[in-house]
Amino acid sequence: MNSLSGLWEKLLKFLDDEYDTNGRYYEHTEDFIDLDDYEKKCFDYLIEILNSKGKKIILFFDNFGQLFLDNLKEKEKRRLREILMQCNDIRIIGASAIVLQDLHDYSQPFYEFFQVVHLDGLSKEETYQLIERLQEGCEHKIDLKKNKGKIDTLAILTGGVIRTLMMVYEVLLDDQDGSALSDLELILDQVTPLYKHRIEDLPIQQRRIVDVIAKRWDAISAKEIATEIREDGKRMQTKLISAQLAQLEKNNVVEKKQTNTKNHLYQLKERFFNIWYLMRNGDRRDRRKVKWLTKFLEMWYDDEESIETFLERHILRLKSGGYNAKSALLLAEALADINKINPIILDNLMEATSAILNEDQRSQLNIGEKKLILAIKSYKDQDLKKAIYILEKTKEKINSHKLVLSFFYFLDKQIEKIGIELSALKNVDLEDLDFVKQLCILSKDPNLMIDVMSNSSKIEQKKKELAIGDVYFELGDYELAEKHYNKAVEFGEITPYKPLSTIYSYRGDDSYAEELLVSGLKEGVVEPSDVLEFYEFHLDKEPREKIREIVELMPKDDPYFNFYKGLDIFRSEKIKSKKFGEAKGYLEKALVDFDKIKVRDLRFTQLISNLLLFNIQIALDKIKLKEILERFEEAEIAPPFLKVHSAFGYILLGDYKRAFELMSLNQVIKDSIEFDGQRDNFNDTLLLFMAKNQHHLVFDLFSKNENLKEALKPTYYALMTLLKEEYPNEIIKMGEELTQPVSDILTKIEEMKEEYK
Repeated sequence: MNSLSGLWEKLLKFLDDEYDTNGRYYEHTEDFIDLDDYEKKCFDYLIEILNSKGKKIILFFDNFGQLFLDNLKEKEKRRLREILMQCNDIRIIGASAIVLQDLHDYSQPFYEFFQVVHLDGLSKEETYQLIERLQEGCEHKIDLKKNKGKIDTLAILTGGVIRTLMMVYEVLLDDQDGSALSDLELILDQVTPLYKHRIEDLPIQQRRIVDVIAKRWDAISAKEIATEIREDGKRMQTKLISAQLAQLEKNNVVEKKQTNTKNHLYQLKERFFNIWYLMRNGDRRDRRKVKWLTKFLEMWYDDEESIETFLERHILRLKSGGYNAKSALLLAEALADINKINPIILDNLMEATSAILNEDQRSQLNIGEKKLILAIKSYKDQDLKKAIYILEKTKEKINSHKLVLSFFYFLDKQIEKIGIELSALKNVDLEDLDFVKQLCILSKDPNLMIDVMSNSSKIEQKKKELAIGDVYFELGDYELAEKHYNKAVEFGEITPYKPLSTIYSYRGDDSYAEELLVSGLKEGVVEPSDVLEFYEFHLDKEPREKIREIVELMPKDDPYFNFYKGLDIFRSEKIKSKKFGEAKGYLEKALVDFDKIKVRDLRFTQLISNLLLFNIQIALDKIKLKEILERFEEAEIAPPFLKVHSAFGYILLGDYKRAFELMSLNQVIKDSIEFDGQRDNFNDTLLLFMAKNQHHLVFDLFSKNENLKEALKPTYYALMTLLKEEYPNEIIKMGEELTQPVSDILTKIEEMKEEYK
């Protein structure tokens, strides 16, 4: 339908059929041929007939924009607008899968002319009714009551779009030979003109945004979209993304999913449009072509039993012959990504699928990679035996299979088998070197490393010597480690300063150990943080000036810069000074840096400890204190003395239960009795409990441990003084020599009441 006059001609033909005129109405238009007002004459004649019949016409237009409005000339659009405004005999109801720009462009004749009704997709209940109707008279039916979940899935997958729902239902519901997925390709071809037009009509920036959203499949935030789009080497601004998303939402291309924050999520509104995009614009490397199918199957078979039943039937069909190979390949790739499936069944599926594929398709399936994925998946599911079984029955094992299998043998305490797998490695390269090294260390056999290195031509001799040296080093054989490190140096490798430094420090030569690290620092192969760590933990007297010199040399974006800068100020300033607050600022920045690179070593413990102490002693900022305590709990690396600091913090927050739990830990109590420093911290925390009137919690701690009562006797009798009405006979046991210490403790408790209100 490409002209207004063509529309009137079409309607006249319709009336000829309706009133069985043998074509008289349409033939009458011959009288208007070659007249300048041909279209007007046809329209007037049409209205004349309608009036004579006492009828009106309602036109139902599918794809109203694409198949009609877009084809009209500007003059015809204005003429149609005039007709619709003045003539009551014709009304139009149009449908469009895309937003018509003519309706939103001020310069166009139909700007805000039509009443627009946005049609929502069918609900799950309405989808259920539609499927029920579709199945009437069908030979193959599904039990609607038992398969309510599957129907819900169809509603989700198609977005409730009836046309799409019917196509997908017919294709996927009864797939006996794998042809359904081939048929799906035909369906995608049918919708391609519509969807292609939908994409190409978008401005370029919106097109790029849709590309990111579609390929993610799951809902995504504006901020996440911004990280994927660059313009001239710069990331697209989030506020610009948000503005474009608002327009896409208005045009029904995307839907916004509200969150409880300002960062809402966005998804393509019509899920089948998303499927089409993935299938037509995805690439194999990113597995986008099967991502949608994976999601579908996960929803369709919503429990392990139902999907495994499907798989068993599917494997039988594969083995019976005649199954479509292309569909089998697509299904195998999709099913491999579903976590709820038993890996052994998936392994059987891969074998059965591989058997019906040609050589090219088999290479696409990459069964070796799939076997490795399945084995690792079993391991993650804590089924080590299953993981080992899958790799052991892999026919053509490559190096990655042997390495992972060796690791699984170690976990399963089959140490004797590790040597067999490592000895069978073929010409390992640098990429595998670290893994091999770790396996030799785990099996405590440096000779394995020597054997593997002797069979590799891809690795330089100097790197082989370094790797062998590393194995000896990790196993504590410093003499042989040094021997191989020196060989590496002879072959031209840069001196392994750090491990050699450790060796000399172990021998008591801290001076040469320091010299090695400083030389490595100058050469650029030792990190400043390594030297600083040495100063922190290896020398009796801390060389503060040297530490400061190195810290000042560090780049400001070095993750350890803020840590050591803050630590230095923290140690050198008085608690109440302004500089102490500056130190806290550096340490808080260091915490952010450590999170980025996932540092969880002794320095992280120091960092958390100092921040905790600062927030306890100085700031008394309860929000900050709560945050740092939560971080401390997450880290799960706190030694006993730091758990006491945590308990102190929880008391300040009023969480006496959690504080008591930490103080009750056996190791905390044991260390508090044995070590003077920790005993003081533990005692201060008990006094804070008492300052907060939590006397009975402290009494419980003393009651459960007689040794604690002996170690902190003055505090115990200070408690008994406060509880003398309940336990009048206990205070009598106190010796005269404790009178003053107990009095001092009671005074301190009163002071703490004021200090920690």
